[in-house]
Amino acid sequence: VSLDIKAGEFVTLLGPSGSGKTTLLNIIAGFISLESGGLLFGDRDVSHLPPHRRELGMVFQNYALFPHMSVARNVEFPLRARGFSATERRERVQRVLESVRLGGLGDRRINELSGGQRQRVALARAVVFDPKIILMDEPLSALDKQLREEMQIELRQLHEKLGATTVYVTHDQREALTLSDRIAVMKDGRLVQVDTPSG
Repeated sequence: VSLDIKAGEFVTLLGPSGSGKTTLLNIIAGFISLESGGLLFGDRDVSHLPPHRRELGMVFQNYALFPHMSVARNVEFPLRARGFSATERRERVQRVLESVRLGGLGDRRINELSGGQRQRVALARAVVFDPKIILMDEPLSALDKQLREEMQIELRQLHEKLGATTVYVTHDQREALTLSDRIAVMKDGRLVQVDTPSG
């Protein structure tokens, strides 16, 4: 695979199950080691950096939220891990919860939320520390059709607001066309086409 992604671009890895798109995402995240080649974030070679040193926001397919923590504590978690002050944590959590339309729900437990709300918590947690790159692994696949379509619009708006480089994985062609600046089609572990939705 050889792929250049511009700063601030929304690129979707599209393909059927087993095509290699999640594997490629996990290589970018650092969860899977490269066997050859290299991975650059700008001019910085991150090929051998552990995941926590890559400063990425990640939204998993199953959300990976902490059920014993409130919404606010879930979102705050990456800030605590990075040593932000209590005041800064509070301000950032408040701001990002507002931006994903969860203002006022910070004290709620995760099991009291709908699927769409949980998805927004996962998004808020991924972006709260202002990562330059956000990775998303089929984050809308567990939602029903109507909610999925609503969340696609929200994701696109959030991307435009944040301006972070986003790599998104899906097998849903319509979702890829709705969200992406460019789509990278994968098959059998290879990129077979990279183009704009209109290209």
